[in-house]
Amino acid sequence: MELRHLKAFVLAADLQHFSRAAEQLGIAQPAMSQLMRSLERELGLSLFRRANRGVALTAAGAAFLPHARQSIEASELASAAAWRARRGEVGEVNIGYHSALFEANLPHLLRHYFSAFPEVTVSLVDAGIRVQLEMLLEHTLDLAFARVFKHHLPDRLRTHPFSHSRLVLLMPDNHALAETFNGELATLRHEKFVFLQDSAGIGLTSHTLHACRQCQLHPENIMYVPSLMSIPGLVAAGIGLSIVPEPVTRLAMPGVRIHPLAQPEMVSELSLISRIDERASAVLHFIEQARGWV
Repeated sequence: MELRHLKAFVLAADLQHFSRAAEQLGIAQPAMSQLMRSLERELGLSLFRRANRGVALTAAGAAFLPHARQSIEASELASAAAWRARRGEVGEVNIGYHSALFEANLPHLLRHYFSAFPEVTVSLVDAGIRVQLEMLLEHTLDLAFARVFKHHLPDRLRTHPFSHSRLVLLMPDNHALAETFNGELATLRHEKFVFLQDSAGIGLTSHTLHACRQCQLHPENIMYVPSLMSIPGLVAAGIGLSIVPEPVTRLAMPGVRIHPLAQPEMVSELSLISRIDERASAVLHFIEQARGWV
């Protein structure tokens, strides 16, 4: 029993007319009649009887009709599900992050994605950059959001630009330069700094220190901490200064003075990292969606 037979039958039943059904299907009336005869032969039943200026369902036809509709709907649902899977709108995506959720774009992207594609299961894993890269290579993560030197990534990984943030200076509000700092980073060469631990040597701190060196600042007295979230508190406590992406200032607290940095080098890029040979439809679909939020 072919789907085209069922669709023709349902249309003829609704219109109660073979010629009108044939016209809507874009076929000749004899071909429509042949479809119905073929279906009736397969079933061994008469589905229609001639009526005044048209056709009417027999008792068998009336009993068959709701099941024919269900079969058509089931076929359409199956086809739609297959196409959603092909487009990547069904499946599972495991995403690594660490400090990346401070970027406004990323929470907004995730909220949109959860709402627009509920058949994709998205799992989030909070891990440092080294662990994220290892998990990507081991296929226990599909994607990762991190600030990295893309040229230092393993060969099997690639980056997709996602967002850029200005780097800003955090300083205790009782610091001698709190009121007078003019943006010249070289004047801070003897200060103590607090930075995020970057054991991989390719993450946020490595990028920040590289940018600092371009601006003639070479910090030597550095305290490394495992959590970016602790840095504003340590600055407020007078432990040292820090240079962080501007979104981190949402964690700022009393006791911290925030100084914008005008130097064009003082910018941090958040990248979406994937495997070069990625083929999973759901993962590729997420990457495509993420590009719309750059």
